[in-house]
Amino acid sequence: MKRFFIKLFVLLAITFSLFWVLDLAFTYVFKKGYYTKIQWLATVKDQHFNYAMHGSSRAFTTIDVPMIDSARKIKGINISVDGSSIPDQYIMLKLFLKNGNTIDKLFLQIDPFSSNTEDIFDFAIPKFLPYLKDSAIFNHFKQFGPEWYAFRYIPFYRYAKYNTLWGAHEVLIDQFHLLPTDFDQYGDYFYPEVNYKGPEKLRDLTFDLNGKYKFLNQIISLCDEHKIKLILFTAPVADIIIDSAYKKNIAAFTSMMKAKGVDYYNYGDLYGHDPKFFYNEIHITRKGAEDFTRQMLADGRF
Repeated sequence: MKRFFIKLFVLLAITFSLFWVLDLAFTYVFKKGYYTKIQWLATVKDQHFNYAMHGSSRAFTTIDVPMIDSARKIKGINISVDGSSIPDQYIMLKLFLKNGNTIDKLFLQIDPFSSNTEDIFDFAIPKFLPYLKDSAIFNHFKQFGPEWYAFRYIPFYRYAKYNTLWGAHEVLIDQFHLLPTDFDQYGDYFYPEVNYKGPEKLRDLTFDLNGKYKFLNQIISLCDEHKIKLILFTAPVADIIIDSAYKKNIAAFTSMMKAKGVDYYNYGDLYGHDPKFFYNEIHITRKGAEDFTRQMLADGRF
C-alpha cells in the first residue's frame, strides 16, 4: 500500500510539473502575440492619444479612426473589444492606462441593454486568461465567481477549458505569425456590405433610470483620476422603437449623466429603420461607419 501511495504521489507530481511547464510556455507565447485585440492592446505602451474609442463590437466596428485623424490632424486609437461588456471595458481601460498610455478624450459607446450590467459575457471570459497573473486583472475578475481562482492557481486549467481559443493552434499562430489580425493598425474593424433587409420587429431600448451603473461609474472615476474627458454615445441601431417614451428616456439619461459631469450623445435613431448602412440590427457596415464618422465630425465631437 505504501508503494502505491508513493507511486501515486510521483505520478501527481509529474503531472503537476508538466502542466505547470505547459502553462508557463503557453503564457509566454500568448503574451508575446498580437493576434487577438487584447493581445495587441497589451503591446501598446507609453503612447499619447488625443482620443480613444471604447466599447463592445458596436464601437469596434463603428468609427473610422484614420478618417478622424486625417480630418483633425490628431492621433486616435480604437481600444474596443468585440463581445465585451462594461465590466471588461473598465478593466481594459485600466490596463491601457497602467501601460503608460495617456488619452485626452475617451469616447465610450454604451447601450441601454448593457450599460448597467454587472455580468461578463461568456464570449469575453477567455480573452483575459493569459494575463490573470497580473494582480489588477485577477482582483477584477475574481468577483465574478470562484472559478477565477481555479483559472489562476491550477496550472493549465484555463487553457485546457478554453482550448478552442488558447490551444496549441494559437501557440503556432502567435509564435510564427501565421494569420493576419482582423483589425487594422488603428484597432478598427469594419463589416462588409450585405443585403440587409431591415429588422423583422422592433424592440424597446431605454435606459434604466434607477440603475446603479456600477462599472460605468468606475469608468467615470477612472477618467476623472487620469484627467480624461469622457464622452458617452450610442451608435446607430436598426430595430429601435422611436416614440415619445424613448425620447423622454434619452433626455432623462442625458441629464443624469450631465449631473455627473459627463456628456452623452444619442445616435441610436440616426438612421431610423432604414437598412441602408446596416450589417445587422446593431452593427453598421464600412460605408455606414464612414457616414457615421462624418456625422460625428460634422457635430464637432472631435
